[in-house]
Amino acid sequence: MPIMGSNLNKELRLARAQKKDTRFIYQVVKEWLEHHADHSVITLKMPSFAKFSKTKTTKYIIKKGDMPIGFVHILANNEIGYYVIPEFQGMGLGTWAVIQLMKKHPRERYYATVNNKNIASVKLITSLGFKSKATIYEKIGISRKKIKR
Repeated sequence: MPIMGSNLNKELRLARAQKKDTRFIYQVVKEWLEHHADHSVITLKMPSFAKFSKTKTTKYIIKKGDMPIGFVHILANNEIGYYVIPEFQGMGLGTWAVIQLMKKHPRERYYATVNNKNIASVKLITSLGFKSKATIYEKIGISRKKIKR
C-alpha cells in the first residue's frame, strides 16, 4: 500500500547501513522480539550485540529526513526482512522499502519468512506478489537435564 500523495513519501529514502547503524537495528529487533515473541519465525532468544553485528546481510536504513524509522535487508540466499518502528507502521512504508530494496538488488527470486500470526507482515509480502511456499513446524524440546532416564 504505497503512500501516494503524502509529503512523507518525499522525505523517505533508503540509506546503506553503516557500522554505526547496527545499534539502531539491534535495538529495534530486540524491542520487537520482547513485545512480539509469538510472532517470531526462528529467533527464540536475542543474540548478543557482538554476535548480531557479525550477521552477513546487506542492510539499509529507512530514513525520514535524517531520522531512522526502520530497516530492510537482504541475505545472500535472497531472503528479505524488514521492520518499521511502531509510530510509522500501517502507512505503507515497509512495502515502499521492500520495493526499493528489490530495485537495488534485482534477483530472479526472493524469499521472506513470515510468521502467520504477523498479519501486517503477511499482508505486506502477499501484496508484493509473494506466494506461500511451505510451512515451518517447530517443537521446543526439553533440556537433557530435565529428561529422566
